[in-house]
Amino acid sequence: MCTPVLTFIQLNQIWSKPWYLDKRLKFSHIVPNLSQIHGGQFAHDLIWTPNVYVSNEPSSAIMGNGVKDILISINPAGMVILNTRLQATLNCGLRLEKFPFDVQECPLIFESWTHNVLDMVLYWDDEPIVLADELHLTEYKLVDKWVNMTETFYTTSQQHYGHFAGNFSSLTITFKLAREMGFFMMDYYIPSILIVVISWVSFWLHMDASPPRIVLGTNTILTFMTLASKVENSLPKVSYIKASEIWFLGCTIFLFAAMVEFAFVNTIYRRKKNVPLKKVNSKYILKSTLTPKLARKQFQKNTTGLERSRSWSSLENTTISDQDYSSQNYLTVHSFPSNLNIPSVKIEEDKDQECSRKSIATISSTPLPKPFPRRATLAHLHNFTTMTPQEIAQWIDRRSRIVFPVAFIIFNILYWSFIWI
Repeated sequence: MCTPVLTFIQLNQIWSKPWYLDKRLKFSHIVPNLSQIHGGQFAHDLIWTPNVYVSNEPSSAIMGNGVKDILISINPAGMVILNTRLQATLNCGLRLEKFPFDVQECPLIFESWTHNVLDMVLYWDDEPIVLADELHLTEYKLVDKWVNMTETFYTTSQQHYGHFAGNFSSLTITFKLAREMGFFMMDYYIPSILIVVISWVSFWLHMDASPPRIVLGTNTILTFMTLASKVENSLPKVSYIKASEIWFLGCTIFLFAAMVEFAFVNTIYRRKKNVPLKKVNSKYILKSTLTPKLARKQFQKNTTGLERSRSWSSLENTTISDQDYSSQNYLTVHSFPSNLNIPSVKIEEDKDQECSRKSIATISSTPLPKPFPRRATLAHLHNFTTMTPQEIAQWIDRRSRIVFPVAFIIFNILYWSFIWI
């Protein structure tokens, strides 16, 4: 379980107005025409008053020292009303998992100091909380408030920490506060979204434009780090991960990925050898790009196996290229029907290539097809193609223009769903 962070909330002005009945102060039978007795600090020192204090305060003080700060009013029946203006700083345990969209519950606890429940019990009035109409908080918004009446037990060992032992009456006011998010939206979230979007501009720059793409990537990262540190340095250090840190980590990953994409594309762009591909799709392009040597070995292996598996029947529609005629000056014809006995034909050196071709066609009575390159035929038969490194680099940049925005939109959907659920 995460430990709440102890923080302090300062209440600049609290009007404490307890009232109690003290029959010893009844004066209706003495002065029947007197409706009320008023007094200040001097009257407060002359009569008994309950020792009620704010238990969850590190510090508090009575505001001012005049009549308006401590005022005592006594009616003829002995009902005493004690008015006090206090300024207090309260302890409040904060849970910051969803910061800066967190909602906190901060109590204001009144307890008796010296009188236990056998001597004094605290009760709420009919209207326990009255808020000023002009009340306005700068960092929080008051969502709700409620009161509670309980008893607090202190052991004998707790006397050393400033309280008597026993059961003491306790009154609690709980304020539900929601943090105002306007500052964080305008100064943190919207600027960070724009910084991430600006980093995608590098995908539209040329693959070999190293200076502008490097400057754009490093500047966006440094700017976002400065923006995030301004918010994080103002918070207490906690052991669990806050929502603001998840946002910081996500944006940092996108900015860093944009830099890695440029380094990857620039490295591919500067390669010299073409990349063989079995199919032109994302799987084979990325696989052949990441392991170009392995792809070339696989291509050579497939083409070598294809050469060995070719049967003699596949050679019936093939011929020897013009280079073989000029270099060897003779021709041996194969794969003719078995009922023909065709001898080898010797071509004289002084006859040109065109005459030899016509004589062969006359003997065989079979037209010869046009020659075509051997390597291209092997690659074509095995459905292999090639792409230049520049084409692959451009292909990755085009895909990044779509992948990065879509991934960032998905990240935002997941993040804001976690915030509002």
